[in-house]
Amino acid sequence: MERKYRLKAGETREKCAKYFQRCQETGQVPTAPGLALALGLEGREELEGLAGKEGRTCALLRRALSQVEEANIQAAYKRDSGPSARFILQNGFGYSEKPRQEAPSGIIRVRLTEED
Repeated sequence: MERKYRLKAGETREKCAKYFQRCQETGQVPTAPGLALALGLEGREELEGLAGKEGRTCALLRRALSQVEEANIQAAYKRDSGPSARFILQNGFGYSEKPRQEAPSGIIRVRLTEED
């Protein structure tokens, strides 16, 4: 059964701000699971699911997730630890070392023939 999320935009903004402030004060890098828990959610999947919906609260969640991503990118640059930075960016945020291949553009013709 799906859990109903009833946090209003003002509450969401306040809880996100408190989470980021606490991370700054303690020197911790913000994470999506940490943000989800600060908002009273079960975890990252629920947070990302809600962020994919429409509405003011969901827009705030998308912005907060972008802040988490930016903080992780900056932390990776500061640490200058290539392997760990690569791991975080690839597994946490979908970055890739290889560019995505585009599907060929143009017209594709298919000829169908009948078999006897």
